[in-house]
Amino acid sequence: MKHTAVAAALLSVSLLAGCRQTPTTPTPTTPTPGTQTDFGVLQTLKPGVSDTINTKLKVNVVFVGYRQTPPGQVPTARQINTQDFRDTLPATYDAVNRIPSAYGRTEKTGTSFDFDYNYVFADQAFEDDFFKFAAGAGTKADLTSRENYFNCQGAPGCETPAGNITRAIDPDNNIVIDALQTENWLADNGARVGVKNGEYTVYMINWYDRPDFKFHSYARLDAKDTDTNEEFGKLPSRRLSAWGGSTRDGKPAQRVWFYDLSANPDPWTTAYDVTSPDVDGDGVPDYRMPPIWEYGTRKANIGYGRKVSPDLALVTRYVAINLLFTPSPIYRAALTPPQMPDEIALDLHVEQGAGAPDPATVLKPQLAQERVQPLQPFAKFNTTLKPTTLDGSFADAYKCFFATSFEDICTFDYADIFGEPLFQASVKELREAYKTTPASTYRLPVYLFNDGSNSQGGLLGIAYDDGETGTQSFVYSFLTPELKDFGYGFTDTTVHEIGHHMSLSHPHDGYDSEQNVSYGPSGEFTFVNLGDQSASIMSYNDLSRTFGQFNLDSQYRYLSAAYLNNANAALESVRRAQKASAVSSAARSADTLFTQAKAKYDALDYLGAATLAHQGYRAVIDAANTAGVKVEAYKWFENLNGLENLSLKPQAKARYSRTFLPQQGLVIFPEETAHQRKLRLMK
Repeated sequence: MKHTAVAAALLSVSLLAGCRQTPTTPTPTTPTPGTQTDFGVLQTLKPGVSDTINTKLKVNVVFVGYRQTPPGQVPTARQINTQDFRDTLPATYDAVNRIPSAYGRTEKTGTSFDFDYNYVFADQAFEDDFFKFAAGAGTKADLTSRENYFNCQGAPGCETPAGNITRAIDPDNNIVIDALQTENWLADNGARVGVKNGEYTVYMINWYDRPDFKFHSYARLDAKDTDTNEEFGKLPSRRLSAWGGSTRDGKPAQRVWFYDLSANPDPWTTAYDVTSPDVDGDGVPDYRMPPIWEYGTRKANIGYGRKVSPDLALVTRYVAINLLFTPSPIYRAALTPPQMPDEIALDLHVEQGAGAPDPATVLKPQLAQERVQPLQPFAKFNTTLKPTTLDGSFADAYKCFFATSFEDICTFDYADIFGEPLFQASVKELREAYKTTPASTYRLPVYLFNDGSNSQGGLLGIAYDDGETGTQSFVYSFLTPELKDFGYGFTDTTVHEIGHHMSLSHPHDGYDSEQNVSYGPSGEFTFVNLGDQSASIMSYNDLSRTFGQFNLDSQYRYLSAAYLNNANAALESVRRAQKASAVSSAARSADTLFTQAKAKYDALDYLGAATLAHQGYRAVIDAANTAGVKVEAYKWFENLNGLENLSLKPQAKARYSRTFLPQQGLVIFPEETAHQRKLRLMK
């Protein structure tokens, strides 16, 4: 009724004004924003420019069970001083394609962020309810071998706790809590602390300073290998102190990650050993976070003189933000710029060794395709299974990949003395396959070596680059009897490695753009193995089968930027061909779509943004083709130096690292180090 009355009043006023016929001054028109180009005025597209989508991103840091240092007081070991966070957290992040950039020219991904931090201290009611939930959700648990190790600071079995720890874990007051239920509880109750659904949020949890404290850890007890049903989630080595990034059917995007420093010492960062400075044996002290009760201790352990607040700030920056929320990809999401593929063919080459298990028992091709497809949601996928016997020259090339002695090395004339024969054999097969491949189809070659012998020490897979430009090339997956006995099949490994090929990085190594530092879980950054404690098959702890919310957010941002910049590149090709007038209408229509995509992007609707950006990109590409301007896809295998006669050394010199120790600039980290493999293969 009120709306009707207002409308009638406005109509009366307009009629009266019309009767009076009072002369009016024309309202000046606001110029259309944008840039004049050969295609007309464009607001978002910039022909010939490699652009960056910059957005302001809010990050909530919520403290549950922590107390803030009172004004003017000296911070104690377990209090939070938000100045520590202001001094540590980045103001910006500018993502790069990490492996291409390691070849000497920094290559921007086209996504950057200006951060807006919101610090919240949960009120008493929230804390009471959360810890009541935690106690109720927990089930009594015996101490794991690592928890016993912590109590003894050495091999389990001591009669009295080690003298250099402040407090031993009480076996009679110890529970394990479901990590996913905890994440969901925090997400469902975020509004109580002023956090909106879908905002990036870190929950820092401390139960220790409450009278109802229970020793506890988190777990994903239902996590199993897809092929073998091995219950990885029940392994003592997979106990958690953090979790987040899960997707929930029928729920808004959930961008929550929690870290509980009052949980039992974390096995994945070897925090149960608070005595040894160097836990991975590389001669460099390893910085990790002891359990909260060791902070400020006078005992001789890594907690001596430490304060919680600066350490939580380090975790927020180097784990939550750099590795989970806004990471840099390792490869280009565009795959074949500037003509991005309409179809992706997964070519699964099963190389069957003598005595190896039936491939049908260790590989689910269709399921692998279904799990990978969300990373390229606008491409049509198909999968082909090609079983062959692992013998002859290809078997020899495979053996070279895992050479164990100097005499076994096959290619001294190449930079890659181990993998070059396998790479060359793969290139020959790929070139032959592309002779009958439609132009719009991208072949993604995956070689699955189903070995009947224990030919190597435990590598599961690797996503190779081309060795010259840092472009993704082949995926190799490996299975040996020892790996099968541990519980591995091919499906999860293959999805993980294809995730790399599509762009995604591990959540335990990455890049800090403000400091221009590459780092992984070693030395002063050993604690970043906490990133693996998230819902992502890109983790190393075998607790996830699919790509989580943080993976999908990142990929759809990368794709939005890729569609924008490859549309810009296509328009530049049109301009140089002097066909701009024929494409101008399509360019302006596409520009509107990209402008709308940017609005969705800023609103954190990343799939919606990528969808509109894809439509804009296709409009440009289709118009260019109609105008007779062919936009070519980059085919790395046609541009290799030294492979025509298979005799010349490659000329590119990428920056490779054999360790995860921090380094200035962009480097190519190993798929895994000996220490990472040890963590993955421990029970």
